[in-house]
Amino acid sequence: MNMKWYVSILLIIVGGFLGIWSLRFHKRIILRHRREKARIYEKKAIDLLKKYGFDILDVQKGASYFIFINGRPKEIKVRADVIVKKGGKVYVAEVKSGKTSPSADIPATRRQLLEYYLVYKPAGILLVDMEQQKIKTIEYSFLKKDYDKLRYIFYVLGIFFVGFLLGFLTRGE
Repeated sequence: MNMKWYVSILLIIVGGFLGIWSLRFHKRIILRHRREKARIYEKKAIDLLKKYGFDILDVQKGASYFIFINGRPKEIKVRADVIVKKGGKVYVAEVKSGKTSPSADIPATRRQLLEYYLVYKPAGILLVDMEQQKIKTIEYSFLKKDYDKLRYIFYVLGIFFVGFLLGFLTRGE
């Protein structure tokens, strides 16, 4: 082989490395930009939540739970954007920006919110849409039914207790 082939192969290898490096660099820049945008929107979301009467309890509150894979525990960590309180009820508020991510129609968003519900056990979940400056309340039908059943049980127990108390107080001696 002559020298031109060696130079060509060397240039192809160097070009490949430069291409890979520039793609990684580009991804880091995009990720940094997204993180900065998320911080800005999170601060604006806190102002929006305060405007609607929510008290801010915590920001970026971390929690964890375990799943078991073939019997081995694996810790799963989650981080809620904002924990808020209004009317004596605690909510997890998830801040979303962009065209599609603030939508509960997106399966990944629904699963994330459900995970927050199960981990933090709030009174409700709020989806803060920063593009439209709206706060959406998210409820799950199967969780709501459980709450209705629990409320019914307490109602029946309350009636039983009142009846027992009235019977005890009015018994003849």
